[in-house]
Amino acid sequence: MCDIEKEVTVMAKLSGSSLISSAVSGLTNSYGILSSQNADGKGLRISNLTNISQTVLTQLNGNTSFVSYLTSNFGSLDKNADGIISADELTKATNTMQTQGLTREEISNLCNGMSGSDTYQTVLEYFDKIDANHDGRVTDAEIRAFQYTSQRQKLDTQFNSVRSSRMSLYYANENESAPTSIVDGFYPDV
Repeated sequence: MCDIEKEVTVMAKLSGSSLISSAVSGLTNSYGILSSQNADGKGLRISNLTNISQTVLTQLNGNTSFVSYLTSNFGSLDKNADGIISADELTKATNTMQTQGLTREEISNLCNGMSGSDTYQTVLEYFDKIDANHDGRVTDAEIRAFQYTSQRQKLDTQFNSVRSSRMSLYYANENESAPTSIVDGFYPDV
């Protein structure tokens, strides 16, 4: 299988909106589960991330990639530095992810362990090709454009290989009276 066919095969499974939406949704759901441990309802504290009970782990379906992301990015998500990631602060971060895309690191951290994990691995593998504007982020539009280009290249490759390999030559006997093609039968010699 050539590189283009490999790209198209894996890109057929790829959907940028589902990748980014799944990452944002998982992050939002994990935030909701983790922050619900606070009696005051003000948001998510670092202690919610470091002392996770078995009950909370069960609610998270054992997926700790979102917890890991929240832990490692706590300082940057807590914009007002009050020690709590509020729902508003998380919403701003997830809105940025949806509009500006995900970095390679965010894809690695947020999408690892999600269903359809081969999709995120594909995006990581082709990240530099997908990131058309080279801003270090991959958006839904860039993923769709890469998918379209890959499919187009595959079709062009298939067309070019079929066009030249499925031709045949017809050698007729000069004395043969039968037409050499269907078209010849429609247009008699005048």
